[in-house]
Amino acid sequence: MSIFIKICGITNLEDAKFSINDGADAIGFIQSKKSERFVSLETLNVIKDAIGIDFLTIPVFVNPSSEEVVNFLSIFPNSILQFHGDEEEEFCKAFNKPYIKAINVSKQEDLINDLNRYKDSFAYLLDSGDSQNRGGTGETFDWKLIPKDLSNKIIVAGGLDSNNIEVLLSEVSPFGVDVSSGVESKIGVKDHSKIDNFIKLVKKYG
Repeated sequence: MSIFIKICGITNLEDAKFSINDGADAIGFIQSKKSERFVSLETLNVIKDAIGIDFLTIPVFVNPSSEEVVNFLSIFPNSILQFHGDEEEEFCKAFNKPYIKAINVSKQEDLINDLNRYKDSFAYLLDSGDSQNRGGTGETFDWKLIPKDLSNKIIVAGGLDSNNIEVLLSEVSPFGVDVSSGVESKIGVKDHSKIDNFIKLVKKYG
C-alpha cells in the first residue's frame, strides 16, 4: 500500500497545481488566521476556479467556528477536515466528513490518552509543538513514541524534509506523511524541486 502524501501550507495556485500534478495525494490549506500560511476564502476560490475540486483538500483548523468549517466546504467539498486545536470528537464529526485529529507529541502516556479520545477519526496526525505552537514548527518529535499498533492510522508531520524522510520510513511504516516547511523556499512559498524530490523519496517506500 502506498504512503499517503500531504503537501501542507499551500498558499497559492502555482504550488497547488504543482503538488497535485507531481503526485501528492492531498494538499493542505491553513485556516488559522494566526498562521503565516493562512489562506483566505478569496484565494481558495481563485485556486478552485483554476483547478476544480476533483482532488483531495485538507483544511487545517485550530478551534474553528462551525461557520468557518462550512465556508471552506462550500468551496472544496471533497475534503478531509483536520483539527489542530482542542476540539472535542463530537465537533469533529459534526460535518459528516472524515476528519484527521492532529496531536502534539510529548509524552507517550499523554499521546495514548489523546488517541483514545478520537477513535472515529480517519487518521491521527502526530506533530511536534505544544498548546501555543500548534504545529508548523519545523521540528521533529521522537518517532519512537509512535504506537506500532496504530501505524495504519498515523500521519507523521513535524520537520520532515528530503534529508530525514528516509530515516523515518526505514524506522516506521505510517499511513502517511505531511510536509510543509521542509519543501519551502520561504514561508508560504514552495520550492517545486524540493516537493518533487520529497515525493520521489516517499514513493520508494510504497
